[in-house]
Amino acid sequence: MRRVLYPTDFSKASELGISVLEELRQIGVEEVFLIHVIDLNRLIGPVSGIDIPAVLHDYEDETRQNLEKFGEKVEELGFRVNVLEPRAGEPSAVISEVAQEVGADMVTIPSHGKGLIAGMLLGSVSEGVVKRSRVPVLVIKFVVGKEGEIVRSFDRLFSRILLAYDFSESSEELVKYVKEFAVRGKADEVLLVHVVEKGNELPESRLKRLEEIEGEFESSGVDVEIFIEAGTPYKEIVRVAEEKLASLVAVSATGSGLLRSLLGGTADGVVRRSKVPVFVCRRG
Repeated sequence: MRRVLYPTDFSKASELGISVLEELRQIGVEEVFLIHVIDLNRLIGPVSGIDIPAVLHDYEDETRQNLEKFGEKVEELGFRVNVLEPRAGEPSAVISEVAQEVGADMVTIPSHGKGLIAGMLLGSVSEGVVKRSRVPVLVIKFVVGKEGEIVRSFDRLFSRILLAYDFSESSEELVKYVKEFAVRGKADEVLLVHVVEKGNELPESRLKRLEEIEGEFESSGVDVEIFIEAGTPYKEIVRVAEEKLASLVAVSATGSGLLRSLLGGTADGVVRRSKVPVFVCRRG
């Protein structure tokens, strides 16, 4: 994982996200592509009689300058920085397209919520990217502090990683990513979580697989704790993350069997409700 696409809206969350970018150097990230997407619906609104090309031209000029300044801050951390031309369009669609174009290994996008209702509705962009992207997405979640400021609710990104595992092919891929994060990021612990439907028991063969994964991590020097929970997947994942003070939640975007119809919603639900960053892995 060497190249990441970092969309910015120049908000406080975007600024704080730079500190998390710095931590990505631990896992091998070397190059950062910066993009700002101009959402014409928000820029102009439903007002008629506006010279759209002129407004867009002025905004693009201002955006280029802001991107260059933003890029200088990222470059100071030792990354190679590519400042991309601003683009107009639906943000999540454009971000996903650009990630493919530049050959990004991951999209890293900041997000935060303001209160309960806004927190649940926020992030149409980050959630849209999670649904559309063909590459993994790291949603850097921030929370609103007591004074109304945007703050981190985690210390080190890779200190305590929650790995949500569902026995799908995608979650097997997720294990590989988390192992890399845990080893190179010097994780203190990995929380291996599987959620079953209430009233069901985990088959012995699946318990054995969880124990195999535990052994794989521990042979690499990473401590693992296994959690088998019952209930709605995203709710249990978020609950365990909060109770065990996870610094990062890793989840796959597709499922298998009964969870096939639920896990897309699981990734969405975790991204929407988690107070810490969420890494979403998908195949193809």
